[in-house]
Amino acid sequence: MPKKAEPKLNHLEKKLKDEHEARLRLTAEFANFQRRTEEEKKQIAERSKAHLLEELFPIMDNLQRSSTHAPEINIDEVGALSEDELKKMTNYFHGLRLIEKQLEQVLSEAGLKKIPTVGHEFDPALHEAISHEPSLEVPEDAIIAEVESGWSVGDHVLKPAKVRVSKG
Repeated sequence: MPKKAEPKLNHLEKKLKDEHEARLRLTAEFANFQRRTEEEKKQIAERSKAHLLEELFPIMDNLQRSSTHAPEINIDEVGALSEDELKKMTNYFHGLRLIEKQLEQVLSEAGLKKIPTVGHEFDPALHEAISHEPSLEVPEDAIIAEVESGWSVGDHVLKPAKVRVSKG
């Protein structure tokens, strides 16, 4: 090999070695970045879950308080209830409805949406038909009744609504 080519070859070998080391560092930095990103995503998900659960604590407290005030009624004595006892029952059930609305509010703020059913057209992506029933009043493939509510977050269906569908 000519003597003139040797320094150039040494220079190119050093440059190749430096480039290889830089690529290895970059690969390691990228792997660390991916690991940190995954860890941050997990932490964000955990904090979001914790925040939602914290929002549910007052509702759980209200349910527990309401259960201590549940009226004790024997089914055989329903007809003989006094006006005061009937008022207590009405107030108790009204309180449960308020707690239900409180829960709906918190879940709605978290992005949970109830899937529309009765009066809407059956959509297998949103609904699960548990029966198909003949109906002269309701058009074919229209939902007659909701058996269980369905829920979604954004475009993701968490639980399809269980419905009864018209055959027409």
